[in-house]
Amino acid sequence: MRTPVTCYDSSSCAVPASDKRDWPLASLLWHWIRRVKHQVQLRRERTQLQELSDHQLRDIGLTRQQANREARRPFWDDIGWRR
Repeated sequence: MRTPVTCYDSSSCAVPASDKRDWPLASLLWHWIRRVKHQVQLRRERTQLQELSDHQLRDIGLTRQQANREARRPFWDDIGWRR
């Protein structure tokens, strides 16, 4: 009998270890959902970085050029992508 999976927060939701062998596609699906969510969050953060004022960028120690360069980076140019 399979254990039901209840998720209230998708970041902590995972298929129980005992069910992973019974649900290989579910495990793969959760893995890809986490990846897509990560990429959406990364895109949002890079867009917000580009929208900061020069004063706000100075506060965090970046120049406008550095912020624009970071915002233009592709999604695969991220350490989190390889995890």
